Amino acid sequence: MADFPAEVGPGPGTWYLDPLHSSLIFVAHYLRFGRVQGTFGQAEGRFDIGEAPADSSAEVVLRADSVNTGVGARDAHLRSADFLDVARYPEIHFASTGIEPGRRGRHAFLLHGDLTIHGSTAPVTLDARWVGDAPDHASPDDTHGHFFSATTRVRLSDFGVGDGGDLPWGGRLIGDDVDIVLEVRVQNQDPAPFLERIGHTTS
Repeated sequence: MADFPAEVGPGPGTWYLDPLHSSLIFVAHYLRFGRVQGTFGQAEGRFDIGEAPADSSAEVVLRADSVNTGVGARDAHLRSADFLDVARYPEIHFASTGIEPGRRGRHAFLLHGDLTIHGSTAPVTLDARWVGDAPDHASPDDTHGHFFSATTRVRLSDFGVGDGGDLPWGGRLIGDDVDIVLEVRVQNQDPAPFLERIGHTTS
């Protein structure tokens, strides 16, 4: 990918998101002065790495109802029609549109794509970097993985997601800007059979 040296990074072929060893984190302003962090616990993704970086692509789908901020009542509110409206829009979808070298060293890259939330689509750019490889020697199927980190910022108003309305002391319940932090492991084996055996649901 990007300007990776030949000896590092995932090789050409199909790679899959490992949801058990990935963290899909968001951080939002809450109650005007505070910050709240949450995750999406159910996701699946496919990454097709080309011989040339420009030929690579990525697609990731998150279950919107898997949002988790650690407070049940708040999570239920986020799932409601006031915010994500998961009954009407059950998935959050990312599809890449391009890739180019990044600005943070030889293992950095920018992954451009279209993000769909709440039924609306807007372009985003992930500032990403390859962290390292991670073979799974305990796996009977020769599973091999790579770790990546990525960040971006999105505006809820770009996707028609509500902000909870006015607060008595000024501002809105949820700030418009939301930071996304991704710590992702991809692997060369489809995780679905293993996840099914252990009862972990991704979709």
